[in-house]
Amino acid sequence: MELEQNTTLRMELETSVFENVTVIEVAQWRVVLDMVSTIIMTSNTINLMLGMGAAISITELWMHTKRPIGALIGMLGQFAVLPAIGFCLCVLFKLQPYEALGVLIISCSPGGSFSNFFTFWVDGDLALSIMMTVCSSLLAFGGMPLNLWLYGNYWQQDNSFVIPFKNILISLVFITVPVIVGMTVRYFHKRAAEITTRVTSLIGWLGMISSIVIWIILYWRVFVIATPLLYLAAILLPSIGFIFAFLLAKLTCRDNKTARTIGIETSSQNMPVALSIILLSFTGIELKGQLLLFPTLYGVFLTSEAMLGITVYQMYKKFCRKSEDYPTMHTARLESATSTEKETFKV
Repeated sequence: MELEQNTTLRMELETSVFENVTVIEVAQWRVVLDMVSTIIMTSNTINLMLGMGAAISITELWMHTKRPIGALIGMLGQFAVLPAIGFCLCVLFKLQPYEALGVLIISCSPGGSFSNFFTFWVDGDLALSIMMTVCSSLLAFGGMPLNLWLYGNYWQQDNSFVIPFKNILISLVFITVPVIVGMTVRYFHKRAAEITTRVTSLIGWLGMISSIVIWIILYWRVFVIATPLLYLAAILLPSIGFIFAFLLAKLTCRDNKTARTIGIETSSQNMPVALSIILLSFTGIELKGQLLLFPTLYGVFLTSEAMLGITVYQMYKKFCRKSEDYPTMHTARLESATSTEKETFKV
Protein backbone atom coordinates (compact mmCIF):
# COMPACT_ATOMS: atom_id res chain seq x y z
CA MET A 1 0.00 0.00 0.00
CA GLU A 2 2.80 2.41 0.90
CA LEU A 3 4.64 1.57 -2.34
CA GLU A 4 1.49 2.29 -4.32
CA GLN A 5 1.06 5.68 -2.60
CA ASN A 6 4.70 6.65 -3.30
CA THR A 7 4.31 5.65 -6.95
CA THR A 8 1.13 7.70 -7.27
CA LEU A 9 2.80 10.73 -5.61
CA ARG A 10 5.78 10.54 -7.95
CA MET A 11 3.51 10.36 -10.99
CA GLU A 12 1.52 13.37 -9.73
CA LEU A 13 4.70 15.40 -9.40
CA GLU A 14 5.85 14.50 -12.91
CA THR A 15 2.47 15.41 -14.42
CA SER A 16 1.69 18.50 -12.34
CA VAL A 17 0.82 20.43 -15.51
CA PHE A 18 -2.52 18.61 -15.65
CA GLU A 19 -4.82 19.42 -12.74
CA ASN A 20 -6.69 16.45 -11.27
CA VAL A 21 -5.31 14.11 -13.94
CA THR A 22 -2.88 11.24 -13.37
CA VAL A 23 -1.40 9.59 -16.44
CA ILE A 24 -1.17 5.88 -15.72
CA GLU A 25 -0.54 4.43 -19.14
CA VAL A 26 1.07 5.96 -22.20
CA ALA A 27 0.37 4.66 -25.69
CA GLN A 28 3.28 2.69 -27.08
CA TRP A 29 3.45 4.78 -30.25
CA ARG A 30 3.97 7.91 -28.14
CA VAL A 31 6.84 6.26 -26.28
CA VAL A 32 8.49 5.26 -29.57
CA LEU A 33 7.93 8.71 -31.09
CA ASP A 34 9.36 10.35 -27.99
CA MET A 35 12.49 8.21 -28.30
CA VAL A 36 12.79 9.09 -32.00
CA SER A 37 12.43 12.79 -31.14
CA THR A 38 15.20 12.55 -28.53
CA ILE A 39 17.57 10.81 -30.96
CA ILE A 40 16.86 13.30 -33.77
CA MET A 41 17.23 16.37 -31.54
CA THR A 42 20.40 15.14 -29.85
CA SER A 43 22.04 14.17 -33.14
CA ASN A 44 20.97 17.46 -34.69
CA THR A 45 22.42 19.50 -31.82
CA ILE A 46 25.77 17.68 -32.07
CA ASN A 47 25.64 18.26 -35.83
CA LEU A 48 24.95 22.00 -35.46
CA MET A 49 27.63 22.51 -32.80
CA LEU A 50 30.14 20.70 -35.01
CA GLY A 51 29.25 23.03 -37.88
CA MET A 52 29.56 26.09 -35.64
CA GLY A 53 32.99 24.98 -34.48
CA ALA A 54 34.09 24.34 -38.08
CA ALA A 55 33.19 27.94 -38.96
CA ILE A 56 35.46 29.41 -36.26
CA SER A 57 39.12 30.16 -36.78
CA ILE A 58 41.25 29.52 -33.70
CA THR A 59 43.73 32.15 -34.91
CA GLU A 60 41.04 34.85 -35.22
CA LEU A 61 39.60 33.84 -31.88
CA TRP A 62 42.99 34.21 -30.24
CA MET A 63 43.43 37.68 -31.77
CA HIS A 64 40.16 38.83 -30.21
CA THR A 65 41.25 37.65 -26.77
CA LYS A 66 43.77 40.50 -26.76
CA ARG A 67 40.81 42.87 -26.34
CA PRO A 68 38.40 40.81 -24.25
CA ILE A 69 36.35 43.60 -22.65
CA GLY A 70 33.40 43.21 -25.01
CA ALA A 71 33.34 39.43 -24.62
CA LEU A 72 33.58 39.68 -20.82
CA ILE A 73 30.60 42.05 -20.74
CA GLY A 74 28.75 39.63 -22.99
CA MET A 75 29.47 36.69 -20.67
CA LEU A 76 28.25 38.76 -17.72
CA GLY A 77 25.00 39.39 -19.56
CA GLN A 78 24.74 35.76 -20.67
CA PHE A 79 25.31 34.04 -17.33
CA ALA A 80 24.28 36.72 -14.82
CA VAL A 81 21.77 39.16 -16.31
CA LEU A 82 19.53 36.86 -18.36
CA PRO A 83 19.20 34.07 -15.75
CA ALA A 84 18.23 36.70 -13.17
CA ILE A 85 15.62 38.12 -15.56
CA GLY A 86 14.23 34.64 -16.22
CA PHE A 87 13.99 33.93 -12.48
CA CYS A 88 12.21 37.24 -11.82
CA LEU A 89 9.66 36.52 -14.56
CA CYS A 90 8.97 33.08 -13.05
CA VAL A 91 8.37 34.53 -9.59
CA LEU A 92 6.41 37.55 -10.84
CA PHE A 93 4.05 35.44 -12.98
CA LYS A 94 3.88 32.61 -10.39
CA LEU A 95 4.60 29.93 -12.97
CA GLN A 96 4.16 26.24 -12.19
CA PRO A 97 7.39 24.52 -11.04
CA TYR A 98 8.16 22.69 -14.29
CA GLU A 99 7.12 25.70 -16.37
CA ALA A 100 9.60 27.74 -14.33
CA LEU A 101 12.30 25.12 -14.91
CA GLY A 102 11.75 25.45 -18.66
CA VAL A 103 12.26 29.21 -18.34
CA LEU A 104 15.43 28.71 -16.27
CA ILE A 105 16.92 26.20 -18.71
CA ILE A 106 16.55 28.55 -21.68
CA SER A 107 17.72 31.56 -19.60
CA CYS A 108 20.88 29.74 -18.49
CA SER A 109 21.75 28.30 -21.92
CA PRO A 110 24.70 29.58 -24.00
CA GLY A 111 24.29 31.92 -26.94
CA GLY A 112 23.12 30.48 -30.25
CA SER A 113 24.38 30.80 -33.80
CA PHE A 114 21.24 32.77 -34.79
CA SER A 115 22.75 35.71 -32.92
CA ASN A 116 25.50 35.89 -35.57
CA PHE A 117 22.85 36.19 -38.29
CA PHE A 118 20.94 38.88 -36.39
CA THR A 119 24.17 40.78 -35.66
CA PHE A 120 25.10 40.86 -39.35
CA TRP A 121 21.79 42.45 -40.36
CA VAL A 122 21.99 45.29 -37.81
CA ASP A 123 25.61 46.15 -38.63
CA GLY A 124 26.97 44.80 -35.36
CA ASP A 125 30.45 43.46 -34.61
CA LEU A 126 30.21 40.01 -36.21
CA ALA A 127 33.65 38.91 -35.02
CA LEU A 128 32.72 39.80 -31.43
CA SER A 129 29.40 37.96 -31.79
CA ILE A 130 31.11 34.77 -32.97
CA MET A 131 33.67 34.99 -30.17
CA MET A 132 30.93 35.39 -27.54
CA THR A 133 29.00 32.44 -29.00
CA VAL A 134 32.06 30.21 -28.72
CA CYS A 135 32.98 31.42 -25.22
CA SER A 136 29.44 30.98 -23.90
CA SER A 137 29.23 27.47 -25.40
CA LEU A 138 32.39 26.48 -23.55
CA LEU A 139 31.54 28.30 -20.30
CA ALA A 140 28.05 26.76 -20.23
CA PHE A 141 29.59 23.57 -18.87
CA GLY A 142 29.99 25.33 -15.52
CA GLY A 143 27.73 28.38 -15.80
CA MET A 144 24.53 26.56 -16.66
CA PRO A 145 24.48 24.03 -13.77
CA LEU A 146 25.54 26.79 -11.36
CA ASN A 147 22.64 29.05 -12.33
CA LEU A 148 20.15 26.18 -12.30
CA TRP A 149 21.29 25.26 -8.80
CA LEU A 150 21.22 28.89 -7.63
CA TYR A 151 17.76 29.78 -8.89
CA GLY A 152 16.26 26.27 -8.84
CA ASN A 153 16.56 26.12 -5.05
CA TYR A 154 13.56 28.45 -4.86
CA TRP A 155 11.34 25.56 -6.00
CA GLN A 156 13.43 22.65 -4.73
CA GLN A 157 12.95 23.71 -1.10
CA ASP A 158 9.41 22.28 -1.08
CA ASN A 159 10.33 19.36 -3.38
CA SER A 160 8.31 20.85 -6.25
CA PHE A 161 10.81 19.29 -8.65
CA VAL A 162 14.25 17.72 -8.75
CA ILE A 163 16.90 19.02 -11.17
CA PRO A 164 19.03 16.13 -12.54
CA PHE A 165 22.39 17.93 -12.45
CA LYS A 166 24.36 14.81 -13.35
CA ASN A 167 22.31 14.25 -16.50
CA ILE A 168 22.63 17.92 -17.44
CA LEU A 169 26.45 17.81 -17.10
CA ILE A 170 26.61 14.69 -19.29
CA SER A 171 24.39 16.43 -21.87
CA LEU A 172 26.68 19.48 -21.89
CA VAL A 173 29.69 17.24 -22.58
CA PHE A 174 27.94 15.85 -25.67
CA ILE A 175 27.21 19.41 -26.80
CA THR A 176 30.56 21.10 -26.01
CA VAL A 177 32.94 18.51 -27.46
CA PRO A 178 31.69 18.90 -31.10
CA VAL A 179 32.54 22.62 -30.99
CA ILE A 180 36.14 21.81 -30.09
CA VAL A 181 36.28 19.08 -32.75
CA GLY A 182 34.97 21.49 -35.40
CA MET A 183 37.53 24.16 -34.48
CA THR A 184 40.30 21.55 -34.67
CA VAL A 185 39.15 20.46 -38.14
CA ARG A 186 39.26 24.06 -39.36
CA TYR A 187 42.72 24.58 -37.89
CA PHE A 188 44.19 21.64 -39.82
CA HIS A 189 42.03 21.61 -42.97
CA LYS A 190 40.11 24.77 -43.85
CA ARG A 191 38.48 23.33 -46.98
CA ALA A 192 37.10 20.34 -45.07
CA ALA A 193 35.76 22.71 -42.42
CA GLU A 194 33.92 24.78 -45.05
CA ILE A 195 32.27 21.66 -46.45
CA THR A 196 31.38 20.54 -42.92
CA THR A 197 29.70 23.87 -42.18
CA ARG A 198 27.54 23.73 -45.32
CA VAL A 199 26.50 20.12 -44.83
CA THR A 200 25.72 20.52 -41.13
CA SER A 201 23.61 23.63 -41.82
CA LEU A 202 21.44 21.72 -44.31
CA ILE A 203 21.07 18.73 -42.01
CA GLY A 204 20.35 21.09 -39.10
CA TRP A 205 17.34 22.68 -40.82
CA LEU A 206 15.92 19.26 -41.75
CA GLY A 207 16.43 18.04 -38.18
CA MET A 208 14.69 21.05 -36.65
CA ILE A 209 11.69 20.74 -38.97
CA SER A 210 11.37 17.02 -38.17
CA SER A 211 11.58 17.69 -34.42
CA ILE A 212 8.93 20.43 -34.52
CA VAL A 213 6.51 18.16 -36.38
CA ILE A 214 7.00 15.40 -33.78
CA TRP A 215 6.55 17.85 -30.87
CA ILE A 216 3.26 19.06 -32.32
CA ILE A 217 2.03 15.46 -32.51
CA LEU A 218 3.22 14.57 -29.01
CA TYR A 219 2.71 17.75 -27.00
CA TRP A 220 -0.08 19.75 -28.66
CA ARG A 221 -2.24 19.46 -25.52
CA VAL A 222 0.44 21.19 -23.45
CA PHE A 223 0.46 24.16 -25.82
CA VAL A 224 -3.31 24.43 -25.63
CA ILE A 225 -3.54 24.45 -21.82
CA ALA A 226 -0.50 26.71 -21.25
CA THR A 227 -1.32 29.86 -19.28
CA PRO A 228 -1.23 33.28 -20.98
CA LEU A 229 1.44 34.35 -18.48
CA LEU A 230 3.82 31.71 -19.86
CA TYR A 231 3.31 33.11 -23.34
CA LEU A 232 3.91 36.60 -21.96
CA ALA A 233 7.16 35.45 -20.32
CA ALA A 234 8.31 34.04 -23.68
CA ILE A 235 7.60 37.41 -25.30
CA LEU A 236 9.33 39.47 -22.61
CA LEU A 237 12.50 37.45 -21.99
CA PRO A 238 14.28 38.22 -25.32
CA SER A 239 13.35 41.92 -25.35
CA ILE A 240 14.17 42.58 -21.68
CA GLY A 241 17.41 40.61 -22.02
CA PHE A 242 18.44 42.76 -25.00
CA ILE A 243 17.60 46.03 -23.24
CA PHE A 244 19.46 45.19 -20.02
CA ALA A 245 22.55 43.88 -21.86
CA PHE A 246 22.58 46.93 -24.16
CA LEU A 247 22.41 49.29 -21.18
CA LEU A 248 25.15 47.31 -19.40
CA ALA A 249 27.39 47.72 -22.44
CA LYS A 250 26.68 51.47 -22.63
CA LEU A 251 27.43 51.87 -18.91
CA THR A 252 30.87 50.40 -19.61
CA CYS A 253 31.41 52.98 -22.38
CA ARG A 254 30.99 50.62 -25.34
CA ASP A 255 29.94 52.15 -28.68
CA ASN A 256 26.50 51.48 -30.18
CA LYS A 257 27.83 48.82 -32.55
CA THR A 258 29.35 46.81 -29.71
CA ALA A 259 26.36 47.41 -27.43
CA ARG A 260 23.96 46.10 -30.10
CA THR A 261 26.11 43.01 -30.51
CA ILE A 262 26.22 42.29 -26.78
CA GLY A 263 22.45 42.84 -26.49
CA ILE A 264 21.68 40.45 -29.34
CA GLU A 265 24.08 37.79 -28.08
CA THR A 266 22.65 37.94 -24.57
CA SER A 267 19.02 37.70 -25.67
CA SER A 268 19.53 35.00 -28.34
CA GLN A 269 19.88 31.71 -26.51
CA ASN A 270 20.86 28.39 -28.08
CA MET A 271 17.53 26.61 -28.48
CA PRO A 272 18.92 23.25 -29.71
CA VAL A 273 21.16 23.04 -26.63
CA ALA A 274 18.28 23.75 -24.24
CA LEU A 275 15.96 21.31 -25.98
CA SER A 276 18.58 18.54 -26.07
CA ILE A 277 19.29 18.96 -22.36
CA ILE A 278 15.57 18.59 -21.61
CA LEU A 279 15.18 15.52 -23.80
CA LEU A 280 18.31 13.81 -22.45
CA SER A 281 17.97 14.75 -18.78
CA PHE A 282 14.30 14.16 -17.97
CA THR A 283 11.94 11.20 -18.31
CA GLY A 284 8.21 11.07 -18.87
CA ILE A 285 6.46 12.24 -22.04
CA GLU A 286 4.08 14.65 -20.28
CA LEU A 287 6.91 16.09 -18.19
CA LYS A 288 9.04 16.65 -21.29
CA GLY A 289 6.09 18.33 -22.97
CA GLN A 290 5.74 20.81 -20.13
CA LEU A 291 9.47 21.53 -20.11
CA LEU A 292 9.71 21.87 -23.91
CA LEU A 293 6.86 24.38 -24.05
CA PHE A 294 8.70 27.50 -23.00
CA PRO A 295 11.87 26.96 -25.11
CA THR A 296 9.67 26.40 -28.17
CA LEU A 297 7.62 29.55 -27.50
CA TYR A 298 10.81 31.46 -26.79
CA GLY A 299 12.26 30.43 -30.17
CA VAL A 300 9.12 31.60 -32.00
CA PHE A 301 8.96 34.98 -30.29
CA LEU A 302 12.74 35.53 -30.39
CA THR A 303 12.77 35.07 -34.16
CA SER A 304 9.70 37.28 -34.61
CA GLU A 305 11.11 40.08 -32.44
CA ALA A 306 14.53 39.86 -34.11
CA MET A 307 13.03 40.10 -37.58
CA LEU A 308 10.93 43.08 -36.49
CA GLY A 309 14.02 44.75 -35.02
CA ILE A 310 16.05 44.11 -38.18
CA THR A 311 13.26 45.58 -40.32
CA VAL A 312 12.99 48.70 -38.16
CA TYR A 313 16.78 49.17 -38.15
CA GLN A 314 17.06 48.78 -41.92
CA MET A 315 14.25 51.29 -42.47
CA TYR A 316 15.88 53.72 -40.06
CA LYS A 317 19.20 53.21 -41.81
CA LYS A 318 17.66 53.89 -45.20
CA PHE A 319 15.35 56.83 -44.45
CA CYS A 320 16.34 58.47 -41.16
CA ARG A 321 20.06 58.13 -40.56
CA LYS A 322 22.09 61.22 -41.40
CA SER A 323 24.55 61.04 -44.23
CA GLU A 324 27.46 61.85 -41.92
CA ASP A 325 26.81 58.57 -40.10
CA TYR A 326 28.19 56.78 -43.14
CA PRO A 327 31.83 56.86 -44.26
CA THR A 328 32.53 59.66 -46.70
CA MET A 329 32.55 58.43 -50.31
CA HIS A 330 34.63 60.05 -53.04
CA THR A 331 34.30 59.73 -56.79
CA ALA A 332 37.08 60.08 -59.31
CA ARG A 333 37.09 60.78 -63.06
CA LEU A 334 39.82 59.95 -65.52
CA GLU A 335 40.81 62.71 -67.97
CA SER A 336 43.23 62.76 -70.88
CA ALA A 337 46.68 64.05 -70.03
CA THR A 338 47.91 67.32 -71.55
CA SER A 339 50.82 67.33 -74.00
CA THR A 340 53.15 68.71 -71.29
CA GLU A 341 52.15 65.91 -68.88
CA LYS A 342 52.72 63.32 -71.60
CA GLU A 343 56.22 64.65 -72.24
CA THR A 344 56.98 64.71 -68.49
CA PHE A 345 56.04 61.06 -67.95
CA LYS A 346 57.31 59.83 -71.29
CA VAL A 347 59.91 57.10 -70.86
